[in-house]
Amino acid sequence: MSKVTFKELPLLVKAAVFVSFSTAWVMFEELVIDRYGLWRFLPFYKFGRFSTWDVLALVVIGSGLVRANLSPRSERAPCAARRLLHWCPACA
Repeated sequence: MSKVTFKELPLLVKAAVFVSFSTAWVMFEELVIDRYGLWRFLPFYKFGRFSTWDVLALVVIGSGLVRANLSPRSERAPCAARRLLHWCPACA
């Protein structure tokens, strides 16, 4: 049995992954940030409403999935730090 990359998965599965990560963010927001009052320490956070933090979370989740969809890590060009230092924590 061979490995299946994220790129090879059907669109419905990719959408389900996005929805599940988004749901995980919402649950973290409700159970941790709102419950313990951490929203007071977050600038631009609106208690119980859609805020800039929600937009940021959706952008980070979406860009991570788009990056995973583009190409496998072995096919990507190495970053500048990896080329210069021959080591990079993000590429490792």
